[in-house]
Amino acid sequence: MFACCCTDAGMEGEISMKEDFSRKNIISGQAAMTDESSDVMSQKVDACGVFEVLLDVEAEDSCGIVPDTSHEAFPIVRQVTGAAFAWNNGCPMGLEIKRYDRILTVNGEDVLGRHTERQLDARDKRRMKLTLKHPVERELFLQKPGQLGVAVNYKRSSLGVWIATLGEGLVMSWNNANPDKTVSANDRIIGVNGIQGEPNILVERLRENSDIMVLTVLCYS
Repeated sequence: MFACCCTDAGMEGEISMKEDFSRKNIISGQAAMTDESSDVMSQKVDACGVFEVLLDVEAEDSCGIVPDTSHEAFPIVRQVTGAAFAWNNGCPMGLEIKRYDRILTVNGEDVLGRHTERQLDARDKRRMKLTLKHPVERELFLQKPGQLGVAVNYKRSSLGVWIATLGEGLVMSWNNANPDKTVSANDRIIGVNGIQGEPNILVERLRENSDIMVLTVLCYS
């Protein structure tokens, strides 16, 4: 069984994969660096990929992060510009803000998808402190016979498609056989059999009945 339902409003779609398949302004005022900015610059990304950035956004209308909020509960970075781009030019290795990074907090407040753009509004602020999370890219090699066993959601504007639910099937079997390379709900599928592109392209590739399916997945768990 394969089902795909899209709505015109947001081109949202949920696909039940049951088909048989028998993947700087870095605080640039360094001369007057505060204790807080010094702490941020000296940090390292933790074991879960979480890190903090401190952006100088004075005279800016935005912190320079364009978000993808198609998954309201799970906003991620779509594009890096302005103050965020300047941060990347001067920050320590590993602390760069990258496309697909998950946005966790802004100035200590949890980020909510529908309010993300407002929270990233830099007007009337001098600095903004963000907590983000780098995903881990994994490739899953799935072979017939069997069913994929996942439902994915997407919008026309989405970066990839995200896993909504995960049930019995080839992906679950992969997780059981590869406990150090598992995928979970909210992870993003960005490639299928080496093909990347718009969500509708990925959906078409997921429909293909190839002998081997290779999924490229960005994992956040």
